[in-house]
Amino acid sequence: MEEEKETRREDETKALEKLKTTVQGLSAHLEKLRSEYVELFKKPRKFIWMNLFLGIVRGVGMFIGLAVVGAIIVSIGTIILGKMETIPVLGKFIAKLLKAVEEARTAIGK
Repeated sequence: MEEEKETRREDETKALEKLKTTVQGLSAHLEKLRSEYVELFKKPRKFIWMNLFLGIVRGVGMFIGLAVVGAIIVSIGTIILGKMETIPVLGKFIAKLLKAVEEARTAIGK
């Protein structure tokens, strides 16, 4: 019984030491981040240029992502509409739509 208590105390002591080390590491990391953040506000030009650059990069990334997703959606839509061409009521409309899309593709490809 006494050995179990001693073992439990040792385990708790080890866990507390590990927690203490982790908290100290986090504290040091946060202090470093805080100092970098304060430095940015001390140099407003650097802050503005950095935000401008990040905004441009995000905008270009969104443009490329939207272009890829849009192309995928149009391709899937074309495939689905191609299969729906056999429906009697919508068939003529879908055929015209597919023809217009195909003409647009060939016009862009030139």
